[in-house]
Amino acid sequence: MSDKKKYDVILLDVDGTLLNFDQAEADGMRVVLREHGFEPTEELLEMYHQVNGAAWAAFERGEVTKEKLVCQRFETFFGKLGRQVDGAQVESMYRGLLDKSAILIDGALEVCGYLRDRYRLYIVTNGTSTTQYKRLAASGLDLYVNDIFVSEDAGSQKPQREYFAYCFSRIPDADPSRMLLVGDSLHSDILGGNVAGTDTCWYNPGGRPREDGIRVDYEIRDLRELKTIL
Repeated sequence: MSDKKKYDVILLDVDGTLLNFDQAEADGMRVVLREHGFEPTEELLEMYHQVNGAAWAAFERGEVTKEKLVCQRFETFFGKLGRQVDGAQVESMYRGLLDKSAILIDGALEVCGYLRDRYRLYIVTNGTSTTQYKRLAASGLDLYVNDIFVSEDAGSQKPQREYFAYCFSRIPDADPSRMLLVGDSLHSDILGGNVAGTDTCWYNPGGRPREDGIRVDYEIRDLRELKTIL
């Protein structure tokens, strides 16, 4: 690498990139299921995953508000099991469990420590503000970054242009051409970077195939590979 840095700012996704959301979600649902008298089998966890995914897809299509979605998903899920529940009550229990979860992806703190000494770091994440702030604080990741931008606060989400406009308005001397966005989602993160005009680094530990129409500037399997790029 030349002495002159290519980037001033690194934008970091959270879930699936720095924190293991899938494991946190599964751990939380195991507790919720047991509290309601069900053995948390892999089949039930997969059923919830599908119900939850469909609920968020409906939200992204503008068919339901987030406030309604987060309660309705549990009513739908338990309804499939023949159980009527208070969705708001279950959501409150699940949210409390999720707020405390801080399961780091291997190498996350090491890489953030390395990057912090060399670049300005910002979190760019889709999610619920209170939950994301609590999880970042519990993991210690909040100590490494200059600021945290959550979609709920922005009123828009990755990959929308409006979300990145919100972020850039809060980053001093923002120049997207001197930013690198690192994330695990082709559609939220990498496409988002394409839309926003940043370079992109796809964290792809599973070796998934690329998709036509989405530009990937770098691809890594392990977060520590960022130290060879930056």
